[in-house]
Amino acid sequence: MADQFPAVGHKYLVAFTADDGSGGFRVQLDFHSESSMTYTGVRPDGSLSGNSETVNITVEPIRDLLFLVTWKEQGGMTVVHLEDYRDNTIITCITAPGPDPTFSRFHGTMTQTS
Repeated sequence: MADQFPAVGHKYLVAFTADDGSGGFRVQLDFHSESSMTYTGVRPDGSLSGNSETVNITVEPIRDLLFLVTWKEQGGMTVVHLEDYRDNTIITCITAPGPDPTFSRFHGTMTQTS
């Protein structure tokens, strides 16, 4: 049996780097439950930005301490995370809708902050 989702009730700082080397970003993930999370952008100085949204998430266990976490944002962007709580890493794939849809992939390291 897979472990319980360990993120509930915790916040994580995640530093993402683009697979194509084009840059990256940092975000805080605040997991309220196995079905709700708030993400907030983090500025270079470490302060939280105004880019924040609470989303409904779906969590699927893959193996012990590895989870597939997915959601759709209000603007139509879809996000898929492969969250590894053993190695403290996340792989994310993000699709953005529009006349010229985009697909981006990032690797990140996460640190539990609370």
